[in-house]
Amino acid sequence: MIVDPEKVAAVIAEVAEEEIVSRFGALSDDDIGTKSRPDDFVTVADQAAEAQLKTALAGILPGAGFIGEESAARDSSILTKLEGDGAYWIVDPLDGTRNFVQGVREFGSMVALVEKGKIRQGWIYAIPEKAFAIGEAGSGASWNGEALKPVKPSKAPLFGYRAVGALSSDWRGRLVKPLRENFETEPARCSAYAYINLITGERDFALSSRCSPWDHAPGVVILREIGGRAEYLDDGEPYRPVSTFGRPMLVAGNDFAWRTVAGVVLG
Repeated sequence: MIVDPEKVAAVIAEVAEEEIVSRFGALSDDDIGTKSRPDDFVTVADQAAEAQLKTALAGILPGAGFIGEESAARDSSILTKLEGDGAYWIVDPLDGTRNFVQGVREFGSMVALVEKGKIRQGWIYAIPEKAFAIGEAGSGASWNGEALKPVKPSKAPLFGYRAVGALSSDWRGRLVKPLRENFETEPARCSAYAYINLITGERDFALSSRCSPWDHAPGVVILREIGGRAEYLDDGEPYRPVSTFGRPMLVAGNDFAWRTVAGVVLG
């Protein structure tokens, strides 16, 4: 089941302009709340954008379910639907909310269409740049309107993202030291921009320990279309659009980077 990617992109951009861009730098204290942690922000922009996207996407593909980040924060049981056979929109209306709240111009919207547990299409909208990364399983990917090519293996030391706070003590002890000793890394503060940097070759890999489907499904389908890899390090299982916590998942822009990082951190 495939939808017109440009129609979805137009909806995402319109909602972002109306509900997100209009509020950037203009939030009051009453417009900002928190969810699971004091630094896990949610704003009126997140909530309004998700509500609009839910309605608009239902018009594009009637009958498809909807799994939004803010909806799941209120009722996490909806995530179990992704294990079924239906078609679902997976949506992060405002990725990088902390950046948005703090006035940092690095935030985006992420949308994926999944069917029978497989990612069919993905959209990442870099809102400040008004630029899209779009991918369709089996049909290629694009960035800012130009077809993406495979990311060439880096000749420089590999540079990537780390998000390892949810790892168990065993996995933390096994992975973190070799990761820091052998590679340059930085925290991943915005999944939308992390994936954009992976598909454009600005970064080589990302190691994650908390994988929410809205943070990864849109980027993984795009990355796979240009030869990237996204697999769990504990058993080699390819990434699927479900929620996992504590499992180390390695994403890389090409096979060379994935094998290099995995070989070092797993010994």
